[in-house]
Amino acid sequence: MVLSLVLLSGCMAAKPAEDLWLKDKDLVLQSLQDAHMENVKLRERVGELDLRMVDLERVASKQSSKIKALEATPPQRVSAKKKKKNNKRKAISLKQRLDKLSAQLIIPAVPTVKVKLSAADEKNAYTAAYLALKSGRYEEASAGFTAVIRSHPEGEYTDQAYYWLGESYVAQRQFQDAIKAFSAVINKFPQGAKHAAGLLKLATTYQSLNQLTDARAALSRVIQEHPDSRTAERARVLLQSMSAGAAP
Repeated sequence: MVLSLVLLSGCMAAKPAEDLWLKDKDLVLQSLQDAHMENVKLRERVGELDLRMVDLERVASKQSSKIKALEATPPQRVSAKKKKKNNKRKAISLKQRLDKLSAQLIIPAVPTVKVKLSAADEKNAYTAAYLALKSGRYEEASAGFTAVIRSHPEGEYTDQAYYWLGESYVAQRQFQDAIKAFSAVINKFPQGAKHAAGLLKLATTYQSLNQLTDARAALSRVIQEHPDSRTAERARVLLQSMSAGAAP
């Protein structure tokens, strides 16, 4: 009799707890769904901010080039020539090789269809490819950047599309294709926003292949052609570390 009363009282105590969960179940599930949607929005916002940073880098590079052109004087040009003299042979040799490599990067021709593509089309395609790259969908990203280059060979984002195409190839460990893409950035867009970064990535890609002579030559070009940039600072550090590693 006593045992029956204990069991009955236990069931009565458990029922309110179960009713409480059923009552709050929808609220808890809705809260979880809201948290998930908020995370999705935050990821999208991060992608938008990354793209904004790319735009700002491009504008800053253009302004920096204009300032350098205004400040240039004949004595400075003479001084720059003297600084480049010792590395002239290596620079010419590397440039010739990069010209050949960039020519080997196969970008399919635009189909002969009379369709006028707007700047908005280019930016949307570039944005989609960039977000795919940041999300780790590297094959989709490389296909997207290739499409941007094919459809907008002289567009506003073409140089950056070549650069990120190289990055997507590096992520897939397709180093030879990456070298061709970075070579296109360097040779086709010498005044572009990604010129210095392209040289640096070209150097690190050569380093991944243990082609240290080519890597050092690319780093030297960063320092010579972009001496006051942060990229040049990183190039100096890498060049010093490579030289230290080569020391007996």
